[in-house]
Amino acid sequence: MQINVPSVIGYSREQVFSTYRDELADLVEYLPNISKIDVVSRDEPSDGIIKFENHWHADAPIPKIAQKFIKPEMLKWIDYATWDQNAWTCHWKIQTMFMTEAVSCEGVNTFEEKSDHEMLLIIKGDLTVNKIPGVPKLLAGTLKPAIEKFIIALITPNFQTINRGIEKHLQSK
Repeated sequence: MQINVPSVIGYSREQVFSTYRDELADLVEYLPNISKIDVVSRDEPSDGIIKFENHWHADAPIPKIAQKFIKPEMLKWIDYATWDQNAWTCHWKIQTMFMTEAVSCEGVNTFEEKSDHEMLLIIKGDLTVNKIPGVPKLLAGTLKPAIEKFIIALITPNFQTINRGIEKHLQSK
């Protein structure tokens, strides 16, 4: 499944980029289905490049069809992000804490300058649920799209609300 979330944000590209990169954990208050984000590591391997490992903790209802396989304590994921200020991008890869081998999700955030006080943030990615271990093929055909939709439904609103949250966060400064 494709992820595509474009947003115009009423602040400069520099402000939005640095806020998203450096103050991500502070943006949790604007994410209704996220209880916390832990910044586990930050590495600066070269000029303009910063790599993060962030752990996201969700708080969301699990669809009935998936409740047998997904428990509330599994609603966590690891976000590996490489921020490149030279290209104004963030390449990210998400590792789920359930069905880790079966789910792949990665993409790129592109920060485009529109004016001194407005920028376009485009979040694009791909989510794929592969063979689900321990699930019969007959049930997997029904379960796979339900799990993909569930994960997209969990992630996409966060992309949308985090962009609005960046604006609110910057207004509060």
